[in-house]
Amino acid sequence: MNHIIKIGLLASIIGIYSCHSPNKVVKTDTSKVIDTINKITTTQISSESTEVDRDTSNNPLLSKIIFPDFSIRLNNIAFITYKSGNNKYTHNGDTIDTRNYKVWILSTKSDTIHLKTDDDKGLNLGKIEIVPKNKSDRFEISYSFKLAIIAENGKNDTLWQSMMSYKKTEDSLNYFFKSPEHNYIYSEEGKKINEIKKRFNLRDTTFKKEADNGDYGTYMDDGVIFKNQLCEIPYTTLLYLKIDRFIEDRLAETKYLVVDFSIPE
Repeated sequence: MNHIIKIGLLASIIGIYSCHSPNKVVKTDTSKVIDTINKITTTQISSESTEVDRDTSNNPLLSKIIFPDFSIRLNNIAFITYKSGNNKYTHNGDTIDTRNYKVWILSTKSDTIHLKTDDDKGLNLGKIEIVPKNKSDRFEISYSFKLAIIAENGKNDTLWQSMMSYKKTEDSLNYFFKSPEHNYIYSEEGKKINEIKKRFNLRDTTFKKEADNGDYGTYMDDGVIFKNQLCEIPYTTLLYLKIDRFIEDRLAETKYLVVDFSIPE
């Protein structure tokens, strides 16, 4: 399955969420982009590790992440998991407790966790539940995605890229959060792509492209002309969730979930 970790260096990830108008033009803030990159850790996978799939066709897919000051319960989302040499499942170097086949548990001090949606259950993330150690803590969850202009030059050079503004998700009783549905995210990406075209005054075009993923032949695809080059602005399959924990009105910490909702080959 095509569940390799795609987070290529998040050369923009998460421009921390604020609600925005659909007509608002995308803004690039280089300092914020660089600052965010420094906050997000890139997972290094040992060459001896093997990516594994979790069969959830007959069982619910539940995952639990235990951070030092709170935990998260996730439906329809699994860890991007690797099997180490000692036959244990790991993520970011932390061992996952798989003794209960219905709920896999990860205890970690990492700031960033990489996840994927369950292909058997659809591409929606489902509800997110936060369980705090201190009941007086307050939480906010917001989401974002990154878009890029990619050159069609055989090298897939990235000519421009940026995280979109973060947007808060709905919450209930401060601990239950409704994640955005896949179709809604897809629609938002389309609107942002149009904004990028208007911002750079990009001209639409079509071009013949070689099929990938083991297919043969060519097909016509949509493109744009940017910096006198044929380019694409592809839809992304990575969603970034930012979890802020507040003590009274002070931001105490931020954790990130990077969710891959791509459809496997």
